[in-house]
Amino acid sequence: MDYTNNIYNFLDSTAKGHIKSLKELLAEKMPQELYRHSLGTLEYAAMLAARHISIFEEEACAKGSVNKDLIKQRMGLKLYKLLAASLIHDYAKIYDEENLADIATDKSLGLTEFEASCGPILHGYVGPFIIKRDLGIDDVDIGNSIRSHTTGSLKMNILDRIVYVSDKLEPSRNYRGIVKLRKISSKSLDWCLLEVYKSNIIYVIMRNHTLHPDTSKIWNYICGGLKNAI
Repeated sequence: MDYTNNIYNFLDSTAKGHIKSLKELLAEKMPQELYRHSLGTLEYAAMLAARHISIFEEEACAKGSVNKDLIKQRMGLKLYKLLAASLIHDYAKIYDEENLADIATDKSLGLTEFEASCGPILHGYVGPFIIKRDLGIDDVDIGNSIRSHTTGSLKMNILDRIVYVSDKLEPSRNYRGIVKLRKISSKSLDWCLLEVYKSNIIYVIMRNHTLHPDTSKIWNYICGGLKNAI
């Protein structure tokens, strides 16, 4: 099943055209491996959205309207943001870490000392500024999903969760336990976020890398807020 095309049915022609343009732009600017990862993240995010479409329907209906066209329009906007965020979540990686660090300092992006000095995650924190500057995309939801796709964040919404999980589980990824995590992602998005975040913490610790200072807070939120959904 082509999940991306299934989700595209909710998008209007303008949104579809924008996603197509972004793909073409990334194909020109990104190294092949990074572009393949970006497309894979998009496809996995579309799959998860299709599998858990009821969550998007419930959010659209919760805004107080039973008009089917309006509900579809609201869902289309949210799903467009999901596809866009998943596609460009690593856009800032086309710049080297030194360049990103300079941007973080020069533009006063409000990063903590840890965030500004931690190269592997810097692209996520500088990403929202980069996509606004380079791509003209200035959207809070898209920006938040990009910002949180490496370390997570407190109170992650449906877009943040799917982008975070899709980045770790897309088809080109291959590590111990990923098959199990992919199976879980089809059953429960909340359970999957819990397990993927746990896996990411273990990955960082096993390589003696530093953890974001908020990791324990985020873990406690995910564990406490989502464990009842398992």
